[in-house]
Amino acid sequence: MDARKYDNDDRMDHDTEDDAPERDGWIGVDFAHLVTPPSSRSWVPLVALALLAALGVSALRIDLIRTRYALAETMATEKSMIQDQRDLIVRQRRLRDPAVLTALARERGFRPILAAQTLPDPMPHSESTRGLPSVAAGPPPRWTPNISGAVAP
Repeated sequence: MDARKYDNDDRMDHDTEDDAPERDGWIGVDFAHLVTPPSSRSWVPLVALALLAALGVSALRIDLIRTRYALAETMATEKSMIQDQRDLIVRQRRLRDPAVLTALARERGFRPILAAQTLPDPMPHSESTRGLPSVAAGPPPRWTPNISGAVAP
């Protein structure tokens, strides 16, 4: 019986010995000293990359802000030019009106034409310019001054 007891004890010890190193081997072991912290050299590329990305984003933002200001300035210039164009169209239409032109001429001291004068041509006629109309030849023969302001046919 003693032999059986020892056999059973051996079996029990044998079973516990196989399990014990696995269970007891990890209990109480400090792994903090086994993990080496990353060196500062491994962080340098990451920090440089993050810095470059931040600079790129800030440069893009600055360009967007400049573009917005330029666009706003251009829009203001466009509005001003459109208003100037409208004013010029109104002025052009007023100046096309013969009654307005006659009134403006009187305000500035112009008088109706009493007699049309023709000046001699300062350039002598040559063979090359003979068929061309002369600048100082005067108005065409059917032309008559219109003092009343009505448009001639």
